[in-house]
Amino acid sequence: MSLVPVYRRRASALHAARAGVSASFCLALAFAPILFDNPIVLGALLCAVIAAGIGAGVARELRRWAAIAFGLALLVVIVNPLVTSDGLTVLVRGGSFLGRRWDITLEATIYGAVAALRVLDVVLAFALLSAAVDPDELLRALRRVSYRSALTAALTTRLVPVLARDASRKSEAARCRPRPPGRSTVARAAVAGSLERAVELAAALEVRGYSRARRPQVARRPWSRHDFRVLASAVAIAGLAVVAKLAGAGGFQAYPTTHVSAGPAQAAVAVAFVALAAAPFLGAAGRLGVARA
Repeated sequence: MSLVPVYRRRASALHAARAGVSASFCLALAFAPILFDNPIVLGALLCAVIAAGIGAGVARELRRWAAIAFGLALLVVIVNPLVTSDGLTVLVRGGSFLGRRWDITLEATIYGAVAALRVLDVVLAFALLSAAVDPDELLRALRRVSYRSALTAALTTRLVPVLARDASRKSEAARCRPRPPGRSTVARAAVAGSLERAVELAAALEVRGYSRARRPQVARRPWSRHDFRVLASAVAIAGLAVVAKLAGAGGFQAYPTTHVSAGPAQAAVAVAFVALAAAPFLGAAGRLGVARA
């Protein structure tokens, strides 16, 4: 199991759309939770990310990453009541320590749970980006702006696992010696090996003519139905988030007493987020032509 969701080509509208459009869709799903504290809206955005993951066929990757994200969210739930004692409803009186009161309040616990829900939304949205957006195509888009930066990013993503494996092997070899060297010695050997590999790679690239490379010509690729559908959903999600925030549809007050706005406006915004996230994958237009290269 990979720690970070790995992109694999699948037959879905999100994979068929160009990488910039698909990335904007995922970033819109990550942008919306930042604006809201209302747990109803945040729960709907979590359902929206899950719906998009199911539609893109990467539900298994999101489920694996959700286990890690849940641990981070649980940490937020535990830490927030400990670092703040705001709120009127005291659940546990912890006494005085280090010059402050360590009381745990219901309001701080609820706000920690809301913050944890936001963490889940953002982390899963970026996991969807990692699993459903072609990184090589994103780098090719960057190549038109800065060729050397794109080449550096491409080499970095491929060399980091190699260098990590080299460092691990050096550490294992050091432990096999009768008198194992210190950690600093192993670290210096790993850094020296990485620098040597970098010099050899730079020499190989220069021999192959990369030093004389120029910005490539822009390859015009016609927009498909999936590009328009995914981009429209991304713009609609971001626009709805901004409009709903300005209209006060996501009202939430944590302190001194918790108050959650729950009404028709919040329900409409929640349903709209889920519908917009699922829209690119619905209907015959969302299924036809998704397997093209």
